Amino acid sequence: MIVQWTKSYTIIFIFISILIGSRIGFAQNIQFGQITVEDGLSNSYVNCLLQDKTGFIWFGTDDGLNRYDGYEIKVYRNNPDDSSSISNNTIWSLWEDHSGYLWIGTKGGKLNRYDPYLNRFEHWDLDSNGTSELTISYIFEDNNSFIWIGTYRNGLYRFNQSQNKIDHWKNNSDSTRGLSENFITSILEDDYKNIWVATYDGLNKYNPDNPEKPFTHFYNYSENNDTLSNNPIWYLSKSSFYKNSILIGNLNGLTKFNLLNEEFSQVTLPESSNLQFGRSVSSIVEEDRASEKILWAGTYGGLVRNNLTMGEMQRFIKNKNDPSGLLSNQITDLIIDNSGVIWIATENGINIYSPKLSKFNFQSSQIFFPEGSSDLLNKNIRAITQSNN
Repeated sequence: MIVQWTKSYTIIFIFISILIGSRIGFAQNIQFGQITVEDGLSNSYVNCLLQDKTGFIWFGTDDGLNRYDGYEIKVYRNNPDDSSSISNNTIWSLWEDHSGYLWIGTKGGKLNRYDPYLNRFEHWDLDSNGTSELTISYIFEDNNSFIWIGTYRNGLYRFNQSQNKIDHWKNNSDSTRGLSENFITSILEDDYKNIWVATYDGLNKYNPDNPEKPFTHFYNYSENNDTLSNNPIWYLSKSSFYKNSILIGNLNGLTKFNLLNEEFSQVTLPESSNLQFGRSVSSIVEEDRASEKILWAGTYGGLVRNNLTMGEMQRFIKNKNDPSGLLSNQITDLIIDNSGVIWIATENGINIYSPKLSKFNFQSSQIFFPEGSSDLLNKNIRAITQSNN
């Protein structure tokens, strides 16, 4: 218990250290902390984020799996001479199962499972012949402990661990029966035990009781004409703000899908006319704080903050003259950790934002750090202090 307490509070203190003393003004009025390769990140391109049950934050990058404990970053890479190392260094997806094992999807196609108790990786070939090089784009565990695996071009897999059995579905010539597309981007299970699969061409609902037609397809039609729109979907999120609804991040915006009447409706985003792909939503998190419901959306044109309670919207974009701003406009993933801190994965590193701490005007003399603070934490304090003097 003492170790977990230290991790949790160390992370909080790091965010305080990043925010203290910063007096650089900018129109968007939010300051973001940063974690880059200079702080030990193995690669600047971060594809995915996860906080595990013990409080560690994991970063999946283009060159290694990174674990952040609030003090320093530990990097896991493939070692050709060690069969218990990770199979590939390009990490596209992360998921923690109910037992605390970490599942990792890599560009090389092997399904990896990290055992935190033995500190080793296990691997599975999705293709039984081991001949196909698959990129695993998404991983999800359902309530039956099945592991669902979405791939970049080879459809959907389901791994039954207890039977060591893998099922596979693909798009086929009869599009009314198979998946609508073989590029799987996101997977979730709703409160009614339905599995929803996002693809590059629409939304799919898995029907376990109908093997003849296992998938039902849903498309978001344009209100102005009969052509399909918003069909490339990047992200699915089960909403707590909108009852019985899924939030869908897609190529042309943010969509709400009602699970009961199976209807789509658009969620308004700030204007993005001057930003390429500014409406393309890659990730979504909901922040319920101080009686306000705030929807955060990562896009390929900056970070959007939509205060649903107050009816206020903001878009944050990179400003090369602002050292406390976003590292990039290309947001690849978002999470909110157990303490309410928002982690933002970008193509240039990690941004972090603490809504709780941002409303206070901290002075460095008021901050007390636990004994044994690391060099990384102290380096952050020095760098910020120097930049603001």
